[in-house]
Amino acid sequence: MSHQNYACQSCGMPLASDEMRGTESDNSLSSQYCQHCYQNGSFTDPDITIDQMAGRVAPIINQMFEMSIEKAIVFSKEQLVSLFRWSGRMIPSCESCGMPIANDTDAGTMTDGTKTFQYCTHCFQNGAFTEPELTKETMIAKYAPMMSAQYDVPIHKAEEMVRIFAASLPRWR
Repeated sequence: MSHQNYACQSCGMPLASDEMRGTESDNSLSSQYCQHCYQNGSFTDPDITIDQMAGRVAPIINQMFEMSIEKAIVFSKEQLVSLFRWSGRMIPSCESCGMPIANDTDAGTMTDGTKTFQYCTHCFQNGAFTEPELTKETMIAKYAPMMSAQYDVPIHKAEEMVRIFAASLPRWR
């Protein structure tokens, strides 16, 4: 596999384990897509639109996290637009917080000032984490209230949401 993604580049599902990955035509694991979107080197639904995909993902988010369907559709579309299938380009994600690094201003910096697309500017500056003491649990405690407020979900569901996503990010594995 050339580039390992942490979320399916079609539906956004976290790819926390190989069992979640789709397969290529040679039966190897896909580096980009989940088993629901991609099998045997082809999309399982090649004609689906981004709006239809958001409509397919939203009920899952609604059920898992008690998010209203309307907010789940908004959340889904916000995630989908940066994925390869819909954007037409590979947009790296921060390996600490998962934020899409869509341009140079989003990228973190090394000690010599060069950009790194491994981490975003919020998490990594001058060759170091901006919050080096941050643990997985404190990160969840920090971001869950924001998710709870923004998407009107119970705090325990927001914590679960962040925990599931963080499990796919290298910093928190």
